[in-house]
Amino acid sequence: MEKEDQVYKILLMPIYCDKKQNKISREDNKIKTGQKYRSMPDEDMSDFAIGFYEIIYKDMLNSKRILEQNGSLYNNEYAGDTMNSFNTIANITPQAGKSSSKRTDKEEWPEYLQNYHSKYHCLANFWLLPMEIGRTTKGKLNKAIKPIGDYMNRFLEMVYSEVRFDESDCSKYFSCFKNWSDFTDRHFLKNSYLDQKLKVDLYSNYNEDRSEYFIEKALDKIEQRAKCIAKSNYAEELWNYFNKFQLF
Repeated sequence: MEKEDQVYKILLMPIYCDKKQNKISREDNKIKTGQKYRSMPDEDMSDFAIGFYEIIYKDMLNSKRILEQNGSLYNNEYAGDTMNSFNTIANITPQAGKSSSKRTDKEEWPEYLQNYHSKYHCLANFWLLPMEIGRTTKGKLNKAIKPIGDYMNRFLEMVYSEVRFDESDCSKYFSCFKNWSDFTDRHFLKNSYLDQKLKVDLYSNYNEDRSEYFIEKALDKIEQRAKCIAKSNYAEELWNYFNKFQLF
């Protein structure tokens, strides 16, 4: 249980990405990491996150690297993405501003939003999606377009209802999975985002009065996914990966 608990805690530990950082380290209960991916600093594409993906998704990746030597994606079908984002919920939270360009100072946010902001950038909230789905707004299946609005549960509902998991889908990515059940298994979604019957828990809402409720649910799902990963067949390899950087 000790190793499982250690892995679980690191999966939930906040990540701070700085492209000038040349090593992965733990400071003040945060993971500090650099980023070889040639774009703006982004925790879900940081060096630490890339190593995580290459472990838990190695079967899907056929043990290939995510990045080329020059920092570009080896395959646009596999890019890091944050499951529960920040701006989506901040935009409907009182006193936080209704868009990223109008975001107020952190001190003005409700305490529950400040708490969420300090926690949401963690491995347990990251997964792999095709570039056009998770990191652009071009794809037919896209997390950012309305009415999905970058809400994780709405995106999962769309995948469940529209994806056939074969070569006829708009992205080869989905043909990596046998079916919806296989998709949810490989992403560790059962008992976190889905119930035992593989039904998506619909926890998002446009109502400002429910932003605190959404955050409670999102943080719970992040924690539940961390538990699933920490109990998985990848736990030992993850422990070795974390231990390599002396994170315990």
